[in-house]
Amino acid sequence: MSELRKPIVVMNWAMRQNKNQDAIQFSRELVEILKNSNQVEKVILPSMGTIHSVAEVTKETNIKVGAQNIAPIEHGEMSGEYSIESLIDIKGEFVEIGHWERRLIFGETEELINKKLLLTLNYNLTPILCVGEKEKTDDLEEVLSEIERQLYNNLYQVKSEELENIVIAYTPYWTVGQTYASNYPHVHEVVKGIRSRLNKYFNSSDVKKLRIIYGGSVSPENTKLITGNEDIDGVLVGRFGSEPSRYAEIVKIIESNK
Repeated sequence: MSELRKPIVVMNWAMRQNKNQDAIQFSRELVEILKNSNQVEKVILPSMGTIHSVAEVTKETNIKVGAQNIAPIEHGEMSGEYSIESLIDIKGEFVEIGHWERRLIFGETEELINKKLLLTLNYNLTPILCVGEKEKTDDLEEVLSEIERQLYNNLYQVKSEELENIVIAYTPYWTVGQTYASNYPHVHEVVKGIRSRLNKYFNSSDVKKLRIIYGGSVSPENTKLITGNEDIDGVLVGRFGSEPSRYAEIVKIIESNK
């Protein structure tokens, strides 16, 4: 991992933990286990109903909180959406954007994802932009062409110097909710290719500051191999890190890989 970029472990709860008391207990246990270690940036993306409770538990710690989604506007007629103003109010710092569930189930377009990303940057929060191929294939050029299209559209109007404030999460759709992650040589090649493609649109010195992580069936068992490459700056964890001890184990593995 590069000295220019701090490693990061993000956990997306999706809707697996929806009761405030459970979320509070999880957060307290995590704070106790990690003891404010600071080598790796730690981010939790709780379910919408528990995000305020988690923020209260972690507010005096270095565990940061973010939202799994925001509306593309700050306020107004946008029924059922979560406003970035609410996230700022609880001192949240990260926004996950473009997860495959948002793209496929909710039909989010590249233009909508771009609006959310620009809004997040405008409020000085950190967007975690999810990109990746939909179908499993060994054709690296096909994979990178699909991802480049997403990056081109999702990062439209982003200034080169803003890249260091963005996290790209390589999350191939075919690994989401599955038993196994993508094999680590494939992950390494794709992440290397993402940096290479971004050099076409941004200054290479700024691309070097951009953090790229992998998400898709990440577990303590595969984290070491996945992150054993200087281009990869961490992981996006889902259900396999849904116990405090397992999330903490992933953090410690990345600390040792740093």
